[in-house]
Amino acid sequence: MKPIASGILSAATLCLSAPSALAMYLNAGGSGQVLVYPYYTVNGGYNSFVTITNSTSGGKAVKVRLLEGYDGRDVMDFNLYLSPHDYWAGVIVPTAGGAAIFSGDNSCTVPALPTTAATALPFTTANFDGTGEQGKDGGPTGVARTREGHVEIIEMGALTGPSDTLKAITHAFGVPANCASVVSAWANGGKWTIDSTRDIGAPSGGLSGNAMILDVANGVVFSYAADAIAQFYVKGGLGEHSRPDALTPNISSATSHVADIHTDDAPLSLTYTRSIDAVSALFMADNVQNEYWTSPGIAGNSEWVLTYPTKRFYVDPYYAVDAVQPPFDARFSAVNGGTAFSQMKVDSWDREERSPVIFAPFGSLQSVFGLSYETQVLGFNQAQPGSALLASKLVSGDFVAGIDNGWFQIALGTQAVAGSNQQLVAAANGDILVGQPVTGFWAFGFANGDVNGQHVLANYSALYRHKMHVGCKRVDGAPCT
Repeated sequence: MKPIASGILSAATLCLSAPSALAMYLNAGGSGQVLVYPYYTVNGGYNSFVTITNSTSGGKAVKVRLLEGYDGRDVMDFNLYLSPHDYWAGVIVPTAGGAAIFSGDNSCTVPALPTTAATALPFTTANFDGTGEQGKDGGPTGVARTREGHVEIIEMGALTGPSDTLKAITHAFGVPANCASVVSAWANGGKWTIDSTRDIGAPSGGLSGNAMILDVANGVVFSYAADAIAQFYVKGGLGEHSRPDALTPNISSATSHVADIHTDDAPLSLTYTRSIDAVSALFMADNVQNEYWTSPGIAGNSEWVLTYPTKRFYVDPYYAVDAVQPPFDARFSAVNGGTAFSQMKVDSWDREERSPVIFAPFGSLQSVFGLSYETQVLGFNQAQPGSALLASKLVSGDFVAGIDNGWFQIALGTQAVAGSNQQLVAAANGDILVGQPVTGFWAFGFANGDVNGQHVLANYSALYRHKMHVGCKRVDGAPCT
């Protein structure tokens, strides 16, 4: 009887831990219907590479959306049509003042992308300079604002077949049969301007992606896998196949309103009125942890990238029309040149458990520590304005610890900062996730100026994703369920 009972208990535990049929979740396996890449940059001599893999035997219609770092306004949107088992790569490069994208890949895009860095398609300022439908947001209006941010990929649908569209995008000897017909489908009078659902079925997932931030001249590369959201859409439900420059679908366009997450105590399945709150629940953290290594002797530098993939829907005046919405504390505005600031508490320890951290607001516009942008960089032991490693212009400060290495944590949430909005709206069952929705990584670089005593310079780099703690509470004080 004991083995049988144990087996039943194990099976029940497994069922409770498995994603529910209608719930979205961050897939640790790396594939899904939505991908989030926490950082791209072209500052400081870097290029950024983005890849997308379609692991399925069907075609895909995908929205590629590049978002600047201040407020997450769109700077480049296009449609990508992946054939079965396709793999696509694009490169973001600097221009004289901003950024641009090209691809040597043959997969169909609308518009068709240039194939060289010299002819790369420039990013646009229209969505924040007042000439586009979103208007100004209070941030900078120049093209330099496009040079760093993050990327989101949204599956719009699977291509049904057999169909003319699937035949057109499918590769034969490495080349799609007819990309021109896909481009013309979105031209005036084209078939998708009349009926955008034609040949487009329900999204089926199976997308994965990676990114590289590469400095060719100095031999430095930072690489990471994209966050993947699975079951973004209710199973069998249709997505939105939109014109290439449309602002939707985006990360708020989920048709599922249920999020499966894990706390230290238990897995939770939480239902929200708004789909954007369910998406935010996937990224919620009340504590972000990682390491730092610095050493002047080896030119060692450490920086953290911290990105809020859903922040704009709570702070941007285009979306948060009347007021800022929790879990954030301020609407994005012209204050301090374009910010939406949230104060946080920080702690640090070295390898001997000492904790001599001192916040130095070098490069930050605040006298206390917090995060101001949708995408930002945090430095360690740099003791100077700016960003020594990633050359970021969106710096939230520098921490001078007085020691070369250790670990660091940022505490978010109402329990860390009294009176803040830093908790998500309550789920239908009364559970409240504490903190803010965040993702990102620690980037580390150092140099050896005398390899093997041969006076040869070697640069080294590494990247590690942040560790997140999920906090949950209830107004009645009961455990989250």
